[in-house]
Amino acid sequence: MNMSFRKMVWLSLLMLTFALPVLAQTPVIERGQPDELRGVTKLFVGPDVQQREVVVREINKELPDLEIVSRPEESDIHLQFSMKEMRDGRIEWVGTVVKLIDANRARALYSFKSELSPIYELHSIKNYAIERMMPLTFARGFVSAYKKANG
Repeated sequence: MNMSFRKMVWLSLLMLTFALPVLAQTPVIERGQPDELRGVTKLFVGPDVQQREVVVREINKELPDLEIVSRPEESDIHLQFSMKEMRDGRIEWVGTVVKLIDANRARALYSFKSELSPIYELHSIKNYAIERMMPLTFARGFVSAYKKANG
């Protein structure tokens, strides 16, 4: 075995040693069902300020008895919503409602995904409207699933 190969193997093992505890801390995401929203009273909405504002406003309007908490550990479920620009210029909007079971398990109860073509520039007026419309669409989908589960 040459020296550089042994160094690569050793460095790989060293990196794996540090990576395993981090990987163990990441909860396994199981597939859940929207009817698991039954009985939920507290929710945490993810940190993106602009999109959070739109989602919270819609939820407060449609589900005024649902408490929106400021810390994730105080909630029954977490709502996460984000936008990311893909390498090919598409814009992807992703929203998920997750119920934490324990430190190592979570259940995805509702999800939303929408893609836009590269013709929408990030700073255009159209995009500003879309940045409001997508979180609103996600929030309305969540409200509908929640009402159906708690009907």
